[in-house]
Amino acid sequence: MMDKEMKGSRMLILLLILLSGFSSASAAPPAKIVSAAVSNAASALLKRFWSLKSTTKTAVSGHRPLMKFESGYTVETVFDGSKLGIEPYSVEVTLSGELLLLDSVNSNLYRILLPLSRYSRPKLIAGSPEGYVGHIDRRPREARMNHPKGFTVDERGNIYVADTMNMAIRKISDAGVTTIAGGKWSRGGHSDGPCEDAKFSNDFEVIYIASSCSLLVVDRGNQAISEIQLNFNDSAHQYETGFPLGIVVLLAAGFFGYMLALLQRRLGAMVSTQNEHQSPTKACMSPYQKPIKPSIRPPLIPTGDEAVHMDKEGLFSLIVHESDTKRRAVEIKAVNYGDPMYEQYSVRYRNRYISYGNY
Repeated sequence: MMDKEMKGSRMLILLLILLSGFSSASAAPPAKIVSAAVSNAASALLKRFWSLKSTTKTAVSGHRPLMKFESGYTVETVFDGSKLGIEPYSVEVTLSGELLLLDSVNSNLYRILLPLSRYSRPKLIAGSPEGYVGHIDRRPREARMNHPKGFTVDERGNIYVADTMNMAIRKISDAGVTTIAGGKWSRGGHSDGPCEDAKFSNDFEVIYIASSCSLLVVDRGNQAISEIQLNFNDSAHQYETGFPLGIVVLLAAGFFGYMLALLQRRLGAMVSTQNEHQSPTKACMSPYQKPIKPSIRPPLIPTGDEAVHMDKEGLFSLIVHESDTKRRAVEIKAVNYGDPMYEQYSVRYRNRYISYGNY
C-alpha cells in the first residue's frame, strides 16, 4: 500500500510540472497566478513525500528489537491496590523493616508490614481516606498534601515528601506534618535561601544522604540539584560524643575479655597454691606416673638425735680385718670399741677410709 501511495505521488508531481510549463508559455496575467499556485502545491507535495520516506525508514529500522532473556525469574503480584482504592506510586523500606507506600493520586502515605501478600492491609500515615488535597500542616491524619511524587526516609524514621503540586518539601514525624522548604509561592521557580524563600518547580524528588545528614532535591523542571542541610538530631549516625558506636562496643568487649582473663588466672593461682599445701607430691606428679613406694632401707646419713646417739656408741665406723699383713675385707658395722673381742682378731679402727684394695 505504501508503494502505491508513492507511485501516485510521483504521477501527481509530473502532472504539476507539465501544467506549470504550459502556464508559463501563456502571457496572460491570470495564467501567472495559476502557475505560482501550482508551484507552491508541487513544493508542498515534495516535502510531504520526503517526510513519508524518512518515517518509513525509521519504522523499519526499529521494528526488530534485540533482546536476551535470562531464565530463572518469575513475576508475582503481592499487593493489589485496586481492591482497596489505593494507587501505588512509589515505595521505600525503612530501617525497622516496614514498607512505606505513596499514593500520589489520592495524596496519601501508607505503612505496610512485610512480607507482602494479597491479604496485607496498609495503615494510613498521612492524608485523608477520602483523598482530599491541599497544603495543611497538622497532625498526620489531619494534614493535606497535593499529589506528591516522591519521598525519602532518614535514619530516625522521619519522612520527607516531595509535594510537587504545592512545590514544597514536607516533613512527617511524630510531632506531625511540617513544611521545611518552599510552598510559599503560587508559581514555580528556582530560588535558594531560607526555607520560606526557596522555590522549586512542579517536577522534583528528594533523596536523603546519611553521610552528610542532608537532602538532595533533584529539580527536573529547573534542571538543577539543590541541597538542604538537616538538623543535627535528624541523623542517627552522629552521636552526642562524636564517637562511633561500633568502636565503643569493640573496646567494651576487649575490656571485659581482659578482665575475665585476669580473674581466671587469679582463681587458677589460688587453687594451685591450695593443692600444693595439701598434697605437694601429688601436685607435681604426672597422671601417668606411678607413685613412688617408700624405701625400707634406712637413710645413710643420720639426722637429728640419731646422729648424736650414734656418735656416743661408735656407730658407722670403718673396720678393717688384717691377716698375714693383708687386708681381706672392709665392712661398716656398728661396733663398740671397748669390746675385747675385736683385739683378739686384730681388728682396729680406721678413720676416713673410703676404698677397697690390697696394699
